[in-house]
Amino acid sequence: MLMRRYNIIMAMLTILFVLNPENGCGQDIVNLRHIVQRGETIETLADSYRLTTDMLKTVNLGMDTFYTGMEIFVPVDKKYMWLRTEEDSEDILKDIAGYFQEYKEASRIFNSGDYRKADKLFESTIRNHGKWLPCEEAYFGKAMCDYNRKKWSSAVDGFAKVISIEDCPEGLREQSRSLKASAEEQREARNQRTANFFSNFFQVAAEVGTAYLAASQANAGQGYNYPSLPQGTNLGSMSDAEFTNYVNTSLSQLANYSMMQVEQQWKQEEIQVKSGFASTYRQLHGKDPSAEEVQAAYNSYMQTKANAYSTVQKANSGLYDRELGISGSSSSKRTSSGYACSQCRDTHICQTCNGSGWQHSDMGEIHDHGGGVGNIKCGNCKGSGKCSFCK
Repeated sequence: MLMRRYNIIMAMLTILFVLNPENGCGQDIVNLRHIVQRGETIETLADSYRLTTDMLKTVNLGMDTFYTGMEIFVPVDKKYMWLRTEEDSEDILKDIAGYFQEYKEASRIFNSGDYRKADKLFESTIRNHGKWLPCEEAYFGKAMCDYNRKKWSSAVDGFAKVISIEDCPEGLREQSRSLKASAEEQREARNQRTANFFSNFFQVAAEVGTAYLAASQANAGQGYNYPSLPQGTNLGSMSDAEFTNYVNTSLSQLANYSMMQVEQQWKQEEIQVKSGFASTYRQLHGKDPSAEEVQAAYNSYMQTKANAYSTVQKANSGLYDRELGISGSSSSKRTSSGYACSQCRDTHICQTCNGSGWQHSDMGEIHDHGGGVGNIKCGNCKGSGKCSFCK
């Protein structure tokens, strides 16, 4: 009878606690039963579940002393009840206490400035408790570690994760939005600084790399052995089907061999570029670059290399001559005759003197002017021997 009256009173207090706006816990509160264990006090229990002692007193008839074996109520946020019921009270409370204990230790390491170690602890906390709990505080702490370590891309992803958690408090979500925007700005500024600072290095490396790639492609087939013919068989004795199969097999193996060669060469080139960047970075900054900075540098190198290759292709095809409007080149606009220069038919030789620079005098002069007796300097090309039309 006494226990029944106790339960009724506790239920009434629970209703008052939930509806009271001054309790600081909101309206999504569930009171879970807990048997006080040896060594537990109202203070240690409040600390384990991130509550105040007043909150515990309110839902437990105002009692300020707990005894071993005593059944009490612990108010928790409903978000910790995911896929579980009040019958799982002890398991839920154990998970919550374990989560906050690990989170508290990770926060202590974070506040000491050891962000690398704190990052691992936050990650371990999420791994241990993320199955049942939202862990928004640990996700935020991990994102803050990346932010303080200037790992901007990881920080952006981390804050985005916090924002996406359904039960995340609005204050924490708003703070994550602000820090995410800041990390995005920092990432963009860093990428721009890196691109500008190493632009000359990349340009030289791109030219060398383009030449290297061209040579590699030219030699890609060296060292390849075609498939051997079956014993006692030659190409002439093969049927059409056998010959077609042999050719297809040979081409397939040659393609695979070429791809393997190019992949190996590109991998070697990637290692050289990244190690060169890291060495230069250490000389300039006195420390190793982060993995993100090395990858960003390599991506910029590959883009510059592609631009350099495009430039070479344009120059070889005469595209720049057409874009710049240079006349007299083989890429100039063709005439109706099919030649760029209708005068010399693209020979670039003066048609009056046939490229000699001299022409016969019709004035009867017989003295030697340098081009032979009776010859004078060509009046069309002025002695240059070049076509006066296309120069």
